[in-house]
Amino acid sequence: MMLKEKIRSPQFLLVVASMVLYILCLFFTPFYVANKEADVYSNSLFMVLLGWMAILGGGLIPTIIWLANPLFLFGGFLILNKEKVGVILVGLSVILGLYFTTLDSIIDGESGATTEITKLGAGFYLWISSFIAMFFAGVCMFRNKNLNKF
Repeated sequence: MMLKEKIRSPQFLLVVASMVLYILCLFFTPFYVANKEADVYSNSLFMVLLGWMAILGGGLIPTIIWLANPLFLFGGFLILNKEKVGVILVGLSVILGLYFTTLDSIIDGESGATTEITKLGAGFYLWISSFIAMFFAGVCMFRNKNLNKF
């Protein structure tokens, strides 16, 4: 298949859209909290890079939700390499990302104190949209019998 045809395929466009959305989410606020001094939550890039550290403050659930990031990246890599398990990993990242919407509060610093989540920001919506776009890219790719279209 020619490169021009691959670029026009819906799967390719969804993968590109997913990557663009993920990169964009790093520049927007993921969510807002009641404690105005907890400005760490206004930086999505910081959250992606250091979110795993929530486990150190006793935040097991936020750490598990943070795992959506490596699942998405590894799953996307597998989808690009035509591995079906990538769809499952990205699907798990969608579930974990959506689970975040059920949280009422989040850890506020090293002390283990929490602060209320008042509103989801544009960064969250871009983040979860990137997961959903990659999931649909994988589903579309494996729905087609001819994997060479991607």
